Amino acid sequence: MFKIYGYATQNSKKVLYVAEELGIDYEFEKVDLRKGESRTEDFAKKNIMRKVPVLQHDERFLFESGAICRYLANIQESKLYPCDKFERAVVDQWMDFFSTQLGRWLNTLFFEKLMKPLFNLGTPIQSVIDESSKFVRQNLKTVNFHLENNRYFAGPNFSIADLFAYAYIEQLIPLEFPLEEYPHVANWLNKIAARASIKKGLERLA
Repeated sequence: MFKIYGYATQNSKKVLYVAEELGIDYEFEKVDLRKGESRTEDFAKKNIMRKVPVLQHDERFLFESGAICRYLANIQESKLYPCDKFERAVVDQWMDFFSTQLGRWLNTLFFEKLMKPLFNLGTPIQSVIDESSKFVRQNLKTVNFHLENNRYFAGPNFSIADLFAYAYIEQLIPLEFPLEEYPHVANWLNKIAARASIKKGLERLA
């Protein structure tokens, strides 16, 4: 039995997109972060970090979105996480890139420009916005160059790296970030957005 605990965060979306793409039968439980539902002692038994997402498989729990995505694909023995060691490393490479590079800066920009005003979390800091915007542009240039000659992030085949990446890159839409200089990123973004797994994952959060 699979159960996913999550909220409308990019990290939760990664897991839901992968679960839906894999066709996994799972239960979803919303953990309302605004009400502090992840900060209880009971939730700490599921994730000592008191964050979402969390995957429950039978009586065991797993946190960290990347680990959960890999685990689900492994359990299903899915080609979305290839068995070939080098091909798998390429998937891992791009997942790590988004966690530590483009995704990191997109999350920072999204938080400063949209989350702070929406949830009264203080005044957006312009220097942080400027720095994160600079690195987002630099990383988008790298990604655009890669996607010019690659259909997907890990090459010709769709993988969990694409779903993982989409959960970050989709933030460009509400940020109204101009993509004219990154046409291959824009094409990839539209292509992934059209997948049924994305729509189904978002429906879980509605």
